[in-house]
Amino acid sequence: MDAAFTEEQDEIRRTLREVLQKRCGPDEVKAAVGTTAGYDEPLWRQLAEQLGLPGLGLPTEYGGAGCGPTELVLACEEAGRTLLPSPLFSTAVLAAPLIADLGTEQQRADLLPRIAAGAVTVALALPGGLGTALGLTGPNDGSWAGGGRAGGIQARQDPDGAGWRLYGQADQVLGGHSAGLLLVAAHAGG
Repeated sequence: MDAAFTEEQDEIRRTLREVLQKRCGPDEVKAAVGTTAGYDEPLWRQLAEQLGLPGLGLPTEYGGAGCGPTELVLACEEAGRTLLPSPLFSTAVLAAPLIADLGTEQQRADLLPRIAAGAVTVALALPGGLGTALGLTGPNDGSWAGGGRAGGIQARQDPDGAGWRLYGQADQVLGGHSAGLLLVAAHAGG
């Protein structure tokens, strides 16, 4: 087994590193964090338009680059190297793969091209926070999903069947303050 990076993976790292080193010095990072969005929106658009960063792991039929988790990890590594404040993790790593895997065809066709283009950012709302949902903290017994009266977020269909109502609590939503779309993990029924 060859664990070396491919030429394409090395190019992703090199290109992203060059762009971020020019645009993410300490003063730029501080200024970006101080904005309403919490990140440099023009830089995010540049990363989307020129490098296809938000769509890196999305299928090509939805406007993505068709890369896999390794390329996403490399992009996150380079973003972390410069402390890039961005919706990369919340949008491209957490939410987009869930939409691609669990969304309806209509949801994928509507949302994934906009995510890939950088036109919309997404935040994933998980009761108990990301650490609990991934089983990194707290008991891993499934109660994070709101099983019955245990808490979490519940979803009930409107009486007219036109939509859903959510109730419950998600204490910390990474990127939620500025996301264009909120993806909520909720328990329906029971």
